[in-house]
Amino acid sequence: MAMNNFFDLLKETYRGKTIGRILFNWKIKENANDLSGIAVDLGGGKDASYWRYINKKPEKIIRVDINPEAKPDILADINKPLPFPDRFADVVFLFNVIYIAENPGQLLKESARILKPGGRLFIGSPFIFNEAKEPADYWRLTSSALDKLLKEAGFDKITIEPIGERFLAAVYLISLFLFFWPIKFVFYSTAIFLDKLIPKKLKLRYPAPIGYFVIAKNKQWT
Repeated sequence: MAMNNFFDLLKETYRGKTIGRILFNWKIKENANDLSGIAVDLGGGKDASYWRYINKKPEKIIRVDINPEAKPDILADINKPLPFPDRFADVVFLFNVIYIAENPGQLLKESARILKPGGRLFIGSPFIFNEAKEPADYWRLTSSALDKLLKEAGFDKITIEPIGERFLAAVYLISLFLFFWPIKFVFYSTAIFLDKLIPKKLKLRYPAPIGYFVIAKNKQWT
């Protein structure tokens, strides 16, 4: 683990962030630091921590959420047609949202519709994850399912990266019982080390991550 990640792990664990959220934010920092134009953040909620990891933010950010307590810019249901015109956005975020969509394929098609040609879709999709009814919880999509749904929706240049592996997934599931943040930090850092020891062939053939981080480009209009 790089030294800057070590200190960030310590800080974020102290803040009460789960290991899944910490690793997800690291993926954001690695892959989403060249944003521009208009970004539509679907289901982003209030004060999402991942914005702290994006150095170059887009010129305009529109938060969409069904929960009025999140104080979104637009109050809307992602299970219905999105309230934006065609080719509206440069970036769409679906972070920890796709699993609560009644029809994830339709949500991806709507995301493609509102994206400009070549616009990017970023997805955080849980896999080994507790049920989280917000207000419902429908899906745990494998990497193959994500790839299939994205292609059917009109996306290409798809990158799907696992977030964590077996040891981190196990630690995530038991973290509710680790009541003190220093204990969580020890478990988190140990699991990161142990996951690195898992043979690459095993990770590729039988992946067991906490979730997946996805980047795809819209080709629907090209």
